[in-house]
Amino acid sequence: FHYYSLVVDGAAVNDPGSETFYGSSRQSSGIEIPEKGVDFYEVKNVPHGEMRQFRYYSSVTGTWRRAFVYTPPDYDSNLKARYPILLLQHGGGEDERGWVVQGRTDIILDNLIAEKKAVPMLVVIDNSYAFKPGETPPPLRPPVGPPGSFRIVVSPTFGEVVVKDLLPALDKRYRTLADRDHRAIAGLSMGAAYAMQV
Repeated sequence: FHYYSLVVDGAAVNDPGSETFYGSSRQSSGIEIPEKGVDFYEVKNVPHGEMRQFRYYSSVTGTWRRAFVYTPPDYDSNLKARYPILLLQHGGGEDERGWVVQGRTDIILDNLIAEKKAVPMLVVIDNSYAFKPGETPPPLRPPVGPPGSFRIVVSPTFGEVVVKDLLPALDKRYRTLADRDHRAIAGLSMGAAYAMQV
């Protein structure tokens, strides 16, 4: 999957003949080039879970926030089951829609669970950009260090949101396994920096 723009008279614009996706800190045109012999992100005839919107109030930011929650295929039928959580974070310039729309998280998890390559789990995708009232956000494009390095600046506020607001709200709303052995966090680029911090 690649973001792209057309350049018209020196101005980068979206291609009116394609869909747009939120990436690079703006709506961008996108194109997907399938990888030969790879099909784990294609819809297959397997049981399907659901991607749900989850709104919760953050006492840390003083705002309502939206996360997406993938529930596995048996979530609504196996009411005694409890599930581990994977918190999956987007990269810089993206938001909580990236893993859902461009990343096809639900399709990938459906296929992995059907092939017994993953256990049924809740995958929670939140927006890493979280700021306290009056807090100045770090620059979107942080300064580059020595050749070959790139410093990602992350606010500690998102970690507070996860611990104080998001996880308690998820434990209240969903059937989670609410202990450290059944929780994980991962991310892409900036999301990986948040994963290390949280």
